[in-house]
Amino acid sequence: MKLAPEFLTTPLAHRGLHDEKADENSSLAFSYAVNAGYGIELDVHVISDGSLLVFHDRHLTRIIDVDVDITTLTLNERDQYLLPLSGEVIPTLSEVLEIVNGQVPLLIELKVDGPFNELLAEQTIKALEGYPAPHLIAIQSFNPFAMKYLRKNHPNKYAYGQLVTNELEGYSKFTEYLFKTMKVTMISKPNFIAYNVDDFPNKYLRRKRKKGMPVLSWTINSDELYAKAVQYADNVIFEKIRPTL
Repeated sequence: MKLAPEFLTTPLAHRGLHDEKADENSSLAFSYAVNAGYGIELDVHVISDGSLLVFHDRHLTRIIDVDVDITTLTLNERDQYLLPLSGEVIPTLSEVLEIVNGQVPLLIELKVDGPFNELLAEQTIKALEGYPAPHLIAIQSFNPFAMKYLRKNHPNKYAYGQLVTNELEGYSKFTEYLFKTMKVTMISKPNFIAYNVDDFPNKYLRRKRKKGMPVLSWTINSDELYAKAVQYADNVIFEKIRPTL
């Protein structure tokens, strides 16, 4: 499925519209984004009981200051770990879907740390069943095998995207080569690419864009980076700044 035009015209709030009151990837941040008319980018982990929690890091340390691996939790156990600014629980994907309810574009990143877990993809697709605006859903991942799996098992259901950056911590130089040269897309065959603004320009990406590949850019957190991103990408994933709608 092609990426809907709304993903190219509505700036996407990185982990919601978070600020000094609303934690990143919190229900409050997602409500703020919807109310402001921005699209939303968020992150999803599958946890030990098969539930999906919306949180960026695999470990809770940076946000909640406890050394806990989120993938080891059950849904009941999440209530022990509240987000520090709002005091909210870490939201489930289903809870976020109720907040957004088809009002703005929603870009879901599947967080794959290590081998790809098919349950993450399947539970995400299951959670999206009956969503009122499926064309306003897109799914992305750094892991090309996650996108390959979705494309094979759930073809044309949603737009699937390849996240790309030139430097991948903990990965081989060969893997970095596959990303920098866009050869990774031979595996994922994405409908769009989400590219690190720090790595522009890229001649390989430019060729793909000229052939019609939509390009989103992340993470745009200053006016300078915004000016750079609009030269090379079709839309931005932003935080701190407030792009014009």
